[in-house]
Amino acid sequence: MEDKTRIKYIGKCLLIEKGKEKVLVIGDLHLGYEEALNQSGVFISRQMFDEIISDFNAIFGEVGHVNKIVLLGDIKHDFGGISKQEWEDVTRIINYLRPLGDEIIVIKGNHDTILEPIVKKLRMKLKAYYAWHNFCFVHGDKDFPILWEKKIEWLVIGHGHPAIKLREGSKMEKYKCFLIGKFKRKNIIVVPSFIEYYTGSDPREGDIILAWDINFNNFDVKIVGENLEVLDFGKLKNLK
Repeated sequence: MEDKTRIKYIGKCLLIEKGKEKVLVIGDLHLGYEEALNQSGVFISRQMFDEIISDFNAIFGEVGHVNKIVLLGDIKHDFGGISKQEWEDVTRIINYLRPLGDEIIVIKGNHDTILEPIVKKLRMKLKAYYAWHNFCFVHGDKDFPILWEKKIEWLVIGHGHPAIKLREGSKMEKYKCFLIGKFKRKNIIVVPSFIEYYTGSDPREGDIILAWDINFNNFDVKIVGENLEVLDFGKLKNLK
């Protein structure tokens, strides 16, 4: 009998438990974002890395040691090169995560065109996708035949940076969220970005661009709240 699958939403991360195995999925990190902004003339303090570590401390304090850590792509931010900050931050993140999981899987995102020299130095390899049992983890900017094979029942996707705008009177706020639904007979989970400086895009405004034309109206929305809490807001089509 196949081991029961349990899916948990913990802060901005996804935890999948299958039998005794635990897999933690982390969305787009965009390390080096501050340096890219500074180079474009937008000056912000470089505290993003410390905030990421603080978030990770809380998440791993909840989930404990895991068998696999899946980075869903866009580990770094700069398309055209590797900044000094990216070299340092990617190395520090991997070294932070190594004791917390038996294996780290790094999936290549569209921002990771020149990530390979870093992961190679860290004795790792970039993957286009990663299949595990009946799951397949992929960044979301490209399609692959394996995603539609019968054995794959779940697709876990990054890239879209889903977030929802909620209004109360004249006040409007945007919150990171998970989108969960079905597409072409597959169970789909779109994971929010981990980067905090950019909240994300609202699927109701057509701003989530993936490799597939997915109608998210019937997808469930789970909003990322405070202190690792994730709140169920029902179907996207029912939100105002």
